[in-house]
Amino acid sequence: MNKLLRFLIVIFPILILVFFAKVLLIDEEIKFSNFEKKNFPVFQLNDLQGNQVKTESLDGIKLVNVWASWCITCLVEHPFLTKLSNNGIEIIGLNYKDTDAKANAWLQKHGNPYLFSMYDPRGDLAFDLGVTGAPESFLLVNNMVVGHIQGEMSQSKWETIFLPLIQKARQDL
Repeated sequence: MNKLLRFLIVIFPILILVFFAKVLLIDEEIKFSNFEKKNFPVFQLNDLQGNQVKTESLDGIKLVNVWASWCITCLVEHPFLTKLSNNGIEIIGLNYKDTDAKANAWLQKHGNPYLFSMYDPRGDLAFDLGVTGAPESFLLVNNMVVGHIQGEMSQSKWETIFLPLIQKARQDL
């Protein structure tokens, strides 16, 4: 019993240190990322122009970006999304808990990197996706979510998280 107690006294602090080292040293870029593959929820929404959008419009490789006119961080990430769009990345917006008038005015003022923006005023589709707030981005391959980032999309997140997933998806297609 005495040996067991000594062993626990030595091992327990080491285990605690290892645990906290893992938590503190995890890469910030992937801390709020999810790579669990899942089907994109079936939906039927309108875009910000009032046109009907269905799940089938998400075929191929697409980036779905959750945004809102009231979201400050969305404004911060917007120039990077515009750069991606200008480089041929197909981005679809998911306008989250917003009004269509404010969303359209925001896009008019800041530019529109999206092929189209789905209008989700109550957040139903966002809820089905597991969105916790804006901005968030989902990488889709043929209606399958293969990557998810909470928070601002940045060059480093793009290069370390989504770009390798896109390269793999292009090889598999």
